[in-house]
Amino acid sequence: MIDVLALRTLVVLDSVGSVTATAEALGYTSAAISHQLQKLSRYIGAPVTERTGRGIALTPMGRELSRRGTQLLQELESLETDARARSGEPRGRITVGGFSTGIRGVLVPSLPRLKTTAPELSITNIEEEPDELIDMVTAGRIDASLIFDWRESLPLVPSTLNSELIAVDRADIVMHRDHHLASRSKVTRRDLLDEVFVSAPRNGVCHRWLTALFDPLNAEPRIEYWAMEYDTQIEFARAVGALALVPRLGRPHLPEDVAVVELDDPSIARWIYLVWRSSMSASPAIALLLKEMRSVVEEAPDSAGSAPGGAGSR
Repeated sequence: MIDVLALRTLVVLDSVGSVTATAEALGYTSAAISHQLQKLSRYIGAPVTERTGRGIALTPMGRELSRRGTQLLQELESLETDARARSGEPRGRITVGGFSTGIRGVLVPSLPRLKTTAPELSITNIEEEPDELIDMVTAGRIDASLIFDWRESLPLVPSTLNSELIAVDRADIVMHRDHHLASRSKVTRRDLLDEVFVSAPRNGVCHRWLTALFDPLNAEPRIEYWAMEYDTQIEFARAVGALALVPRLGRPHLPEDVAVVELDDPSIARWIYLVWRSSMSASPAIALLLKEMRSVVEEAPDSAGSAPGGAGSR
């Protein structure tokens, strides 16, 4: 019988296009991925990949195995999920991905609740950027993930994934208490023109969020400092007077010399979703995870709320 791991390796390779990307998606070394592909070729009796210049591509046999293998892997996972669901009790082990503030603000507070309500369920996590997390769920490296976008729409996800909105998380402008805008109750986009900002790395989701803030003015933020973590951005605000766009959910502790000023537009928010593979939709663990995450958000003071007009699912 074809080895399931070898088949999954081929399917992921077909999706991401390179051995290196396949290794990253599945959490193995490139050598281990090459070994799985060679093992599959030997078992089938025909090569499933071939060299194309410096890269690698699937042979016609490999493409056929990938096409049918995708369906088989989905059915296998669905079979396992349905079998676990018959007990009605969440059990086993799942891996949940997320971005840093989503993990801090949603996943971590959910863990004690999950431990109490489902003692036989074990949860581990991984932290990464939303775009990478979607690939990890799709590839089967993780079971579910928190993702977000700053627009009132679901980020582009494969049709094999389901999603539900967890929260709409507003953002504020964080600055030193001596900044000339710190005494305001609210600020507008126009108030922020020509102010110095600290931002997440260029072209990341959080950087796109900050630049989108200025789109209605046909302008761009004046970014002079860069930092991945909000804790570090806040230190820039304290040290050099830069402004930072910081979400409420999972916000780090703010020092006394820092002020938080609300934006006048409530649409300046990020939409946070949980995504998982459709083949796991019957999983009691996923259902409980959704329930507890929503409870955490609903009980969080002054942080996030449900979507205006209600939330849909995919």
